[in-house]
Amino acid sequence: MKRIAACMLALVMITQLLAGCSIEQENTVQKTKEELFGESKNAFGNVTAPFDFDWKQCDGVVLDFLVENNINANILAREVDKFTEVTGIKVNIRSMDFDTMTKKLNMEFISNTDQYELIYVDPYQTLCRFYEQLEDLNQYENNPDIPNIVGGMESFSEQDRIVCSYFLNDEKLCAVPFDTTTMLLYYREDIFEKYQEEMEQDLGYPPNPGAPSFTWQQYEEVSGWITEHVPEIAYGSITMSADHNSIYTEFSNLLSANGGDYFSDEGINSYGEKNAGRLMADSPAFLEALARYKRLVDQNPEEVKALNWTEGADLFKEGKVAMMLNWDENVPVVENEKESLASGKVGYGVLPYGTERSANIYGGSGIGINSNCSDVKKLAAWLFIVWATSPKLQIDAFLEEEGGNMPTRSNLNALITAQYMAQLPQALAALTAHKKSYAYYRPKLEKGYEFENIIIMNLRKMLEVDLSAEETAENMIREWEPYQSESQWEK
Repeated sequence: MKRIAACMLALVMITQLLAGCSIEQENTVQKTKEELFGESKNAFGNVTAPFDFDWKQCDGVVLDFLVENNINANILAREVDKFTEVTGIKVNIRSMDFDTMTKKLNMEFISNTDQYELIYVDPYQTLCRFYEQLEDLNQYENNPDIPNIVGGMESFSEQDRIVCSYFLNDEKLCAVPFDTTTMLLYYREDIFEKYQEEMEQDLGYPPNPGAPSFTWQQYEEVSGWITEHVPEIAYGSITMSADHNSIYTEFSNLLSANGGDYFSDEGINSYGEKNAGRLMADSPAFLEALARYKRLVDQNPEEVKALNWTEGADLFKEGKVAMMLNWDENVPVVENEKESLASGKVGYGVLPYGTERSANIYGGSGIGINSNCSDVKKLAAWLFIVWATSPKLQIDAFLEEEGGNMPTRSNLNALITAQYMAQLPQALAALTAHKKSYAYYRPKLEKGYEFENIIIMNLRKMLEVDLSAEETAENMIREWEPYQSESQWEK
């Protein structure tokens, strides 16, 4: 059925895109040549280059791409031979788990080496910390003598560009948007249908995950009810509360849903700042989020109190969990018909609502170039980025059987309409979660690594040592103080 949806979507795109061709676009095509990378011409937009451009000028160059193991990386690994056949450039896709990748990136940039020419640029762990060691991609994108990004940088959504491509301002293009992972609510639709009347009778309301009526308070109560009353489910919900980046991202959803945030300067959550100022951990919204998060985790038995997003997805696919928060890239894991007991039984929605909204943390990243590598490798890396971020590969990542990640390009998202939602169960929730009023963008700080470690360490300590929300907030504020600038502190 997913293949049928792909064909239908392609036909719609062909009709709309061809109908929109202008004389100016036709003249542009006449001045360039298309490179199809072993495939037929498609309506999404093929890579183009000047007629006299030699695709083989970097023949024999070997590049290593350090990237998180996710849907998009898997698509690239499967398709990269097509790029090599056209260019002669061999690209090793070095995909690995988030923690290992972050440690390797730290070593790479701190030691100023060029072991990895292509970099998966996480906005919060890499872009804001090592932006000076990332090549300015404007010099390639603005060069008319080489291939450029299909549709230009303006084809990407504004928020994807701001969050994934820039730090401090838009003067230096550090990365091109690559993926758009966002956190969604996964729930067992079959369980909610089977026990709907009993839950409503006992709880006093109909639980409807993903709806505006489904609050964090209801999430907490429904989770407890399912654990107690549903014999085929071991855990009403699970949390991603491991000593890992997962606990920070999960907690941030609760914080933002109640109108809270880590810092007062809104610019920190877009282009980012070098100095963040005082950590607002003692605000009412922050304290409420801490207390609620502690209650959610304490609902679970010890064996599931320290999971990360991979372990959570694995437990959910075993059919033991009724609800969880997780990244949309784990949809293929729980929908795998051969391996998942939950396949075909899962519903997807935006995260529960707080006093202000449903807040769904954004996890998109870009691809950049290590400025420490040679000029010929930089050009080869740029050619790869043009290909790897092309619309065709983004559509593959969305529509393929192992796919599901939403495109970063505005025109592609605009063509994914309700008629495809039945075959792509997470699409409606993901499209909604990406809207600016639903998305939560984390602080981008030059000291982002230190900041996240402080949050992670103190959230874990709150759970392990049984500290109160007030004690936890006080510890966070104290430990962040050395990283504040005096000018920000005075504000």
